[in-house]
Amino acid sequence: MSEWNEADHHAERAQQFYRAGEWERALEALREALDRRPDEGEWLFGLGLTLDALHRYEEAAEAFEKALQHRGEDVPGLLHLGIDLLRAGKLSQAVDVLDRVNRLDAGVELGYVHRVLAYCLLDDHEQAEVMFYLARQVAEHHPDDSDPAAQAMAYDHLAQSLLLRGEHERAVWCWGEALRLDADHPDAHRSLAMIHERLGQTNRALQHLKQQLRSQPDDLDSLLDMGELQLRHGGWAEAGNCFRRALELDGTLAFAHQRLGDLSLKAGHLTAAADRYDRARQLDPGLPGVHLGLAHAAREQGRDDEATHWLTEELEREGQTAEQVLELASMLVELGMNHEAVRLLNPLLSGADDLLMGDNERYATALLCRGVALVADGDLDEGIRDCERCLRLLPDHPTALLQIAAATYSAGDLEAAEHWVREGLAAESADPELRRLRRRLRAARFVGWLRRRARPS
Repeated sequence: MSEWNEADHHAERAQQFYRAGEWERALEALREALDRRPDEGEWLFGLGLTLDALHRYEEAAEAFEKALQHRGEDVPGLLHLGIDLLRAGKLSQAVDVLDRVNRLDAGVELGYVHRVLAYCLLDDHEQAEVMFYLARQVAEHHPDDSDPAAQAMAYDHLAQSLLLRGEHERAVWCWGEALRLDADHPDAHRSLAMIHERLGQTNRALQHLKQQLRSQPDDLDSLLDMGELQLRHGGWAEAGNCFRRALELDGTLAFAHQRLGDLSLKAGHLTAAADRYDRARQLDPGLPGVHLGLAHAAREQGRDDEATHWLTEELEREGQTAEQVLELASMLVELGMNHEAVRLLNPLLSGADDLLMGDNERYATALLCRGVALVADGDLDEGIRDCERCLRLLPDHPTALLQIAAATYSAGDLEAAEHWVREGLAAESADPELRRLRRRLRAARFVGWLRRRARPS
């Protein structure tokens, strides 16, 4: 068989594999064909389609670029190139190529639709809206040629832009329009769930996730979202079902193992929790919070040395949530690692990290935790200052009041200590620590009175 005919043979096999969804075999056959005839524009175009199907978007864009050089500039080639540049994160290049699409043919709706998303990701929301309305014009002027799925995509992309601008109501309306045009539009229900949860509308968020999973029961992202939402709102059994279902689909999901560890820990099943965390650690050693979970399990089992080891490991990781950072800091203080707790919390409280910004309750908790650590390390003035700042955000916080009272007592200022004990008991009259401190203050006052009586006149 000649080189020419052999190349044709590989190209035909590639088509068969592509139609059967065997992308890797199609890619191998196409490369064999192109090794023999590298200038075949149609084969290069097929290479781009195959690489796109494999989610290798940057390589796909390179293939489409080469195909255009040999086929000449046409709408399908430019459209595929623009979309894959967008998927590869090359946003400005994608905008330029998609603009070329509409300069060739102003009636190509998708040329505008994909630029809505590109401009959104470039944070140019004004241009995103312009592209949306140009897409709508095409749909209205050529209704017979317009694709409802493309129209739905335009509304979806505009909704993402609106969400980034904080225009939640308009975003909800756009995703509703996307579903009206295309009931199976990917991720629209999931997006609506996200925005309804952000607005505090938990039940509506759950309804949208259930609808998403009814249409796509194997949607891993939606299963994980559902599990997270149930976990945050106390639906522990439902959350566990979601994470276990996700692991049935993909047993290598470290995050799902971690969440099942969290649920086991809440239920007091410490061995099961440690096993889940350890599995998550094996699958993804850098996953934030896994070593913290192991520390929790060890601490609950009375193994403080092991807990200290896992906390030290967690400090080497990055990307923890605000809740995980506060848990980590709190446990560091419990185990006497006060210096490490202060060092962890300093960037958050200085504003260098915006993880706690806008959340007064968590910010106050961080201040309190650092205050306790500073007091325990002997820095009474700074520790008291943090506790006082906590009280300005959360007045009558009993733990903050107790810490200030204890610190002023340690500093020998009995009058200030008594003031803070009274404030604390007014907020939490049954607090045993405050009651004990009140007894110690009374004893100190009595001892002082006896000493004064015993002095010679």
